[in-house]
Amino acid sequence: MPGQSEPSAPTTDGVDPSVLRLSPAEREERGITPADVSAALLAVAREGSGEQKDLQGVTLPAVSLDRVTVEPADRHPLDLRGAEIEALSAEEAVVDLPIRLDDADVGRLTLDEARIGDDIHGHDATVGELSAVDAVIDGQVEFERTAFEGPVDVDGAEFAHDVSFDESRFEGSVSGRGTTFRGDSNLLDDNTSFTDTVFTEPVTFRQAQFGAVHFEHSTFEADAQFESATFDGDATFDDARFADRADFDEIRAREDAGFERVVFDGEAHFRGAVVAGGQRTLEDDLSFVDAHFDALADFEAVAFRFARFDRVQFAGRARFTEAEFDGDARFCEARFEGEAVFEEARFREDGNFTDAAFAAECDFVGAAFEGGANQTEEDARFHGVRFETDATFRGIHARSGNFRETAFGGVVDFTEASFTDHVEFAPRGIDTDVYVDFTRATIVSGHVEQPSEEWVRYDLTLASLGDVRLVADETDRRELLDYFRFCRTEFTEFDGHEFDFGEHRAYLDRNDWVIHTFDEPPDLSPEYAAEMTPDAASTTYLKAKQAASNDGDMEAAGSFRVRRQQFIRQQNAEVARDGDVDLWPRLTNVGRVVENRLLELTCGYGVRPFRIGVAFLGAPLLFVPLYAFGGQPFLTGAGQLSSLGELSTAAGRATFFEVIHFSYVSYTTIGYGNIGPQGAVARLLAAGEAYLSVVLSALFVYALVKRSEL
Repeated sequence: MPGQSEPSAPTTDGVDPSVLRLSPAEREERGITPADVSAALLAVAREGSGEQKDLQGVTLPAVSLDRVTVEPADRHPLDLRGAEIEALSAEEAVVDLPIRLDDADVGRLTLDEARIGDDIHGHDATVGELSAVDAVIDGQVEFERTAFEGPVDVDGAEFAHDVSFDESRFEGSVSGRGTTFRGDSNLLDDNTSFTDTVFTEPVTFRQAQFGAVHFEHSTFEADAQFESATFDGDATFDDARFADRADFDEIRAREDAGFERVVFDGEAHFRGAVVAGGQRTLEDDLSFVDAHFDALADFEAVAFRFARFDRVQFAGRARFTEAEFDGDARFCEARFEGEAVFEEARFREDGNFTDAAFAAECDFVGAAFEGGANQTEEDARFHGVRFETDATFRGIHARSGNFRETAFGGVVDFTEASFTDHVEFAPRGIDTDVYVDFTRATIVSGHVEQPSEEWVRYDLTLASLGDVRLVADETDRRELLDYFRFCRTEFTEFDGHEFDFGEHRAYLDRNDWVIHTFDEPPDLSPEYAAEMTPDAASTTYLKAKQAASNDGDMEAAGSFRVRRQQFIRQQNAEVARDGDVDLWPRLTNVGRVVENRLLELTCGYGVRPFRIGVAFLGAPLLFVPLYAFGGQPFLTGAGQLSSLGELSTAAGRATFFEVIHFSYVSYTTIGYGNIGPQGAVARLLAAGEAYLSVVLSALFVYALVKRSEL
């Protein structure tokens, strides 16, 4: 056989190392047992020369070095390259020399609880089974391009130096529970490498500890378990493929983790994973760029720093519930085919979803976009995102947001959402008009722009608006404000950021200062948080009046006051008509309706002083026709006319002007005494004029006071 030579002299204790070079038939013929071969191998390992340790191409039976100590006099490796070994066992042994198994065929390699102090190389080898449970290997371990035909069990083992299984193939299960892959002395970040490796059966690295590790281009054809594993250096899985379940729950990565272009055919679990990232500033601590998830992608309660999911394809459900991103999180151009859940997720820097697409429902309930120290970009960026069905942002909190060119194909729920700085909204519909629910939302400032083609409807019931500008295409003459539901909406909650009705004067004029109407979304019957009752409408206009008044816009404040009083009259009229209400309250509300109507006609509810001035000056003229042409009951000392024709004569005109004089004297209660009422009705009317003058003068003062209060 190649590498064989004449038998060497005995090494020690009468052991003949030449038996290692015999063929199985020769050993059988000479009566040499596997125990004899094991003793010879031990002797060569301990005391053999470099020539004696050169055992390339030998054929060995099942040999055992169990529970022995091998401390050779020199550093020559035990060279078993190309050898055929039925089994090699070194359980609980201490072996302090290099071992070469390149191109070897080993039926079973057992190193349980052994301590190997030097390198083990097995490139291009074939290994039936490998067991190194609780072993400690201080040297490098290299089994590149090796075929492992049976199970591999390294539970609890400790690899103190570099480990490489590049381009190898594992036909049996692989178990590395609690295994430690250190490689501390290597500064090239390749302490452990499984690049281009194929695992055909389940792989388990639960609670394993890695330094820098590489699984690029590896294929996992069955379950891959990395639950609670720790990665002290960079962990790279780029271009890997997981054909079945991939479990990375509660992993800890202290440097960067890369999963770019990874394909997950089965469920992928990262629940509770923590990726802290190193001190580098490339902002790619965790990267799934161009990855593909065919089934569930579970990132619940993960804690990442900078994370990139650009162009990731989520074919199944994507769950990021309670995920925490301490740095920027990017999902640009990502595609979510299944339900996307970001409930209670926390983005402490920017959350960027630019040009992403959500084909199914998405849920951002309670998510927080804090933005950190970054003041130049939007904390919640959804520019150009496409939501093909319902999108839920209920209760989210963001300092700023961007929803420009965002497309919505269903109901958009922003109830109780909060934008504490600024938000840009310019969405469009997907084959439908859009309904955005901002019930009880808080928007300190922003810009809301209607698209040029279809309309977006916004429900601002019980919302708090600050310095928010509403705009539409200038060529569109429809009533913009009819597409915003203002119901008990707050306009003055934020100091220095009050809603400016002056900026919307053109739309208000077009709507005749009506803001309570709402164009209902077609094919949808929303359940509003507050019904638009007369009471709700009057409260809405009161809040609008206060905002306009605070801004010094007297015209807007006055117009909203008028609208509010009209709804108060409706409230009173409803009580007056309600047969279930007692009689006295009904009568009281009838009086209020009359009073309200009188205030509207005479002084515009106090905001039209000119109207009450005209009424005050012209009221006496209403009585003149009665005094002048009413006959004996209306006779006064000024006389009467028998017909309108007498006004063409000088005497008739003099009498008519005397009647006018009488009416004004009675109205103003001057009472010169030269002219007085004579008829019974005239005396009543004269007294009534005096009373009317008091009422109208009081209304005039009331109007002046109310005007000054706006």
